[in-house]
Amino acid sequence: MIAIVSPAKNMRTAGLKGLELTRPALLEKTRRLLPMLRALEPWELESRLKINPQLAMKAFSDFQEFESPGGESPALLSYHGLAYQNLEAESLGLEDFAFAGGSLRILSAFYGVLRPGDAIKPYRLEFQCGFQPGGKSLYHFWGDSIYRELFRNGDTVINLASREYSKTVSPFLKTGDRMITCDFLTFRRGKLITLAALAKMARGRMARFLIDNRIREPEGLREFSWEGYEFSPEHSDGENFRFVQRF
Repeated sequence: MIAIVSPAKNMRTAGLKGLELTRPALLEKTRRLLPMLRALEPWELESRLKINPQLAMKAFSDFQEFESPGGESPALLSYHGLAYQNLEAESLGLEDFAFAGGSLRILSAFYGVLRPGDAIKPYRLEFQCGFQPGGKSLYHFWGDSIYRELFRNGDTVINLASREYSKTVSPFLKTGDRMITCDFLTFRRGKLITLAALAKMARGRMARFLIDNRIREPEGLREFSWEGYEFSPEHSDGENFRFVQRF
């Protein structure tokens, strides 16, 4: 079983003593993107990535210095959004990272698929931005390579990613593949809705739950409980695990 999560826009440099960093599986495709991104001036990055001038200068610098020695961090410690703040990866130990290495993957528009201990550098790139390698979308660039990497051993995939990132997998699913999407829903005025910030936080908490409890089968995730979210059998099926917050 492998759980997939989205990356975060905010990144940092961090480390864990004794952790041996690994090489991203799809790094050769990253290296194909790099010269195209390096060719963009800061003002072009500002426009295509839809970011402010300060962030554009940072992105420009990161791409230009990508191949300089040093500066790598393990992927799971490199992102710093709501999901990752709730995952609290900085409190994980070496044994936790060893388990997560077989059970958790981060999807990325720049790296494709990342294991928790993969060595990465800061970057700024999202699937739904205006950067189009070869005049086509980043979804087209990555094609089915992310899907093939995730399913190469026939694992069940637990989808904790946003639609922007799960779209790199779902169009390529074949008969016999199993992907279970976990949704976090809240009752409001008699309807079930997704509260985006809470859902991001819950995804991070579930990823941590998976690691802490060494969950190896999808059914184990049904025991997850956080901030009123509980597994709801009546709203779930074989392809969707839905956790409902009732207060």
